Amino acid sequence: MPTHGTFLWCDLSALNLDQASRFYGDLLGWQVANGDYLIASSEAGPVAGLFSMPEMFRKIGMPSFWMSYMAVRDIEAAVATAREHGGKVEIGPEPFPGGGKFALIRDPLGAGFTVFEGGSPAGATDGAGGRLGHGLFVSDASAVIPFYEALFGWVFGPANAGVRTISADGEIVAHLHEIPDPALRGKEEYWAVIFQAAAGTAKRLTSLGGTALAQTRLPEGAATMARDPDGAMFFFVEDGPAPARTGPPMLWAWVGLGLIAIAIATGWGWIGALFFAVWVVQGLRSGMTYLFQPIERTTAPLAYWLTLGSFGLLGVFSVLGYG
Repeated sequence: MPTHGTFLWCDLSALNLDQASRFYGDLLGWQVANGDYLIASSEAGPVAGLFSMPEMFRKIGMPSFWMSYMAVRDIEAAVATAREHGGKVEIGPEPFPGGGKFALIRDPLGAGFTVFEGGSPAGATDGAGGRLGHGLFVSDASAVIPFYEALFGWVFGPANAGVRTISADGEIVAHLHEIPDPALRGKEEYWAVIFQAAAGTAKRLTSLGGTALAQTRLPEGAATMARDPDGAMFFFVEDGPAPARTGPPMLWAWVGLGLIAIAIATGWGWIGALFFAVWVVQGLRSGMTYLFQPIERTTAPLAYWLTLGSFGLLGVFSVLGYG
């Protein structure tokens, strides 16, 4: 039986199953078997399931969506634990096609996932088209960490620029991404699936009917955040070297150095106030600030607010002190 709290599968609930089969087959090189529940495979083996979206989700206007599956020892106990810690059970427990039982759960912020009890294909993770990883993207890590600790016994690592490792039985199984700004995260809280793709996949995405939402850096590598033709969001990381950055990445660093030089030459206090204001705004947006070390709002709220408050006061004094 798979280890409790590990990831073992993913599938797509598709509005247009034929279109989805063609899109992912062309984009990721999958071979898709026929049937009510389609198995998509890369050269290394089975990767994901594809099936037609249930009517209950169509009625509420759901777009197509990817679902991550986690193993549990006892699905009845898992469902009870989820409810006790603020989760919502949408479906199940019910029999899964081919054996086992599953339940669809939402965490306290609404991110959906499936728990599974029984034998299941682990999914291919090697080479182009493989399932590379899973990521939880939420606005507030503190709102969901106790839930997942109770449900899976997961251990969360310290935040590094808002990203935490998620470990089960001593092995990293996924990453948590705390992104408070919905303009960067998207309006929802969600689990995302990350696939391995052949070099050049991003260049073909639009011509196949997909949409590139963003280029980003994930622990798994330089990634494209994308939507398929029916709106399902996913990530893929291409083989080969990371794509070149666009634009001048050091622009704002040089602007900052120029402002420091001007402040030294002129004694203008408002420049110092501008720096402190930027640090306050960045801290409020990201939930993290720095004073010799990272200080997170969720894990050290007193130090976080005292630091931002101090930056604000120093900004005021910068202006008043110099006139």
